[in-house]
Order: sequence, then structure tokens, then C-alpha cells
Amino acid sequence: MNRSIPLKIFFILRGKSTFWQSSESVISPFSNQTVSIKVHFMLEARHITFAPLFSDLSFSLRQKETLLVRGANGAGKSTFLRILAGLIRLKPNPLFWKGEAVHLSTYQQNLLYVGHKLALHPEALLKDQIKLWQYHTGVKRDTIEKALDLWGVASLFNKKIDQLSQGQRKRISLSRCQWLPRPLWILDEPHTSLDEAGLKVLEKALCDHREKGGLVILATHEKKPKGTQEILL
Repeated sequence: MNRSIPLKIFFILRGKSTFWQSSESVISPFSNQTVSIKVHFMLEARHITFAPLFSDLSFSLRQKETLLVRGANGAGKSTFLRILAGLIRLKPNPLFWKGEAVHLSTYQQNLLYVGHKLALHPEALLKDQIKLWQYHTGVKRDTIEKALDLWGVASLFNKKIDQLSQGQRKRISLSRCQWLPRPLWILDEPHTSLDEAGLKVLEKALCDHREKGGLVILATHEKKPKGTQEILL
């Protein structure tokens, strides 16, 4: 069964864009004539199948748009997100970035992926984790520290990662949203383990990212915001 997301239902045109253009044919409700409109896509996924979890999933995202991925535990949400992040490779390649088939070396430089495994070194002090981030990304230390302060974990510099609570580790990992500039965010249940203060920081980060033209894909159990796409697994 084809479970693609219909463009005419889920997309809200948001003005001019400089990204890849595609033409879509629609029926005008006024003249009953078929007309062609130009649509600008940043990311497309075409007919993703990963048996037995899911099959024939497709969607397209443009600037400022969000895709929510929902489903019961074990339905394949995390697997689906890992495919979108290029961590699980399928043949033929189902991912297209700015109209071209994805090349992982460049595509992954455009995305931030935060999964259930938070990509933190458990034996490192937080200040040493910062040094690792600096080494791998080239981002300045004060930029990272400002983001950590925003998330309320700047005071933990001399603490080992594995001595922190799950909520504190989640905040540290999600701080990358503020200091690592990437147009595409892929977040696996980012709301989990966050307290009310952390949720407010996350929601503001998501809002600011979209306002700047960013794309967001996230698995969540939260209520579906108005104007977002949704895939049910």
C-alpha cells in the first residue's frame, strides 16, 4: 500500500525560495482546469521500505516545515529516522537533498541527528566532551558553553557524563541544536526525559530553527502542532 503524504493536504506555501524546484499538477477549484505550480523541496524520501516494519513511505519537506513520526513502541520510528539520517543505507537510495540523490559525505554535513544514544562519551568530564566537540566540529568553546548555559547544564563542567541524570545528559546532547548550525534536524523523541524547563528550551529551539528556514523531523508522542506533516508507523 502506498503511504505517501499528499502535497495538497500537508504543504503550506511560504513565499520565495532559492532551492530545488519541482512542478506539481493540481485542479483549480475555480476554473476546473489542470494547472502546474512550482514547489521548492529541500528533502525528499521516495518509497522507503524496511520489511517487516514499514513499506512504501514517501514525503517531501521544504524550508520551515516539520515532519512528525508517530507509532507504537517497536513500530520502527527509530529505524525510520536512522534511514533518513543516512545511518542505515538502502538500495536503491530513497533520499534526495535539494533535488539530487544523497551523497552521505555532504548530506550528513547538513543535518543534526540526536537519537536515543546521545553521542556522549560516558567516561569523559563535560569539559572534556566540549573539547571533543571542538576538535570534530571546529566550533568555538564559548559558543558551546553559551548553549550549555541556555540548557542549564553549564555548571556541570567538572562532572563525568555517566554520573549525570538522564535528563541532564539529554540537555547536553540537545545543546547541539544551538551551537551546531545545520539546516536539517532529525530528533528521536527529544521531549523524553526533559522537565518543564527543558521542554520550554526545546520548543523555543524548534520554533527559532523553523523561523530561520530550517527543517525538522522528529519522532514524538506530543500533540501534533497545526500545519505539520505526520507519518504513522
